Amino acid sequence: MKNQSYGIIGLGKFGTVVADELLGAGHTVIVADKDEEALKQLQHTANYAYILDSTNIAALKEAGFHDLSVVIVSIGGNVEKSILTLMALKEIGANHIIAKASSNIHGQILSRLGATKVIYPERESAKRLVKEFLVRAMEFEVFDLSANTVRAIKLNIDEELAGNSLKHIAQNMHVIAYKRANSEWNLLPDLETITVFINDTVILLGTIKDLKSFEH
Repeated sequence: MKNQSYGIIGLGKFGTVVADELLGAGHTVIVADKDEEALKQLQHTANYAYILDSTNIAALKEAGFHDLSVVIVSIGGNVEKSILTLMALKEIGANHIIAKASSNIHGQILSRLGATKVIYPERESAKRLVKEFLVRAMEFEVFDLSANTVRAIKLNIDEELAGNSLKHIAQNMHVIAYKRANSEWNLLPDLETITVFINDTVILLGTIKDLKSFEH
């Protein structure tokens, strides 16, 4: 994917995490908040950081939000300011706006006013958590390896996965090591010929995107 430019308005917990992830993936990121304190965590990593009133059309245009690929409005608590910010962004010609909503009514208003996409972070996080409970019957450890973009998984084989090939186990991830119970580690094993058994261990490597699709 080519480098994209993103703007994030509102640096609460959600906005800060989104900014960190996008920066870690190598994208251009502009952040803005009315509170100088909120910018401190990202002022040395973001490409540009602005203290501004996001309802001010002139301030948004001067900061360059109209030229970005995507603008994320991460203002959930103050519904009025969230709505006015969206309207100001539409006024300066921002084309792709993702807006955070704190309620269904808030989300409906944002959609009607032209938000490209409305997200409900708390609701979506809860859904992902439940999906993990239901889909991932097997326990595995996840390790953050590189600027929040690369993950390693230590997967312990149980009776459900025993008998499958390493290729089947890996799915969209990369197998970097395999260990049969009471044996030595095998680095970069052959995915086609090796079949796993109960209590074997597999180390997988992939991006955050890969991990989201990993369903063991």
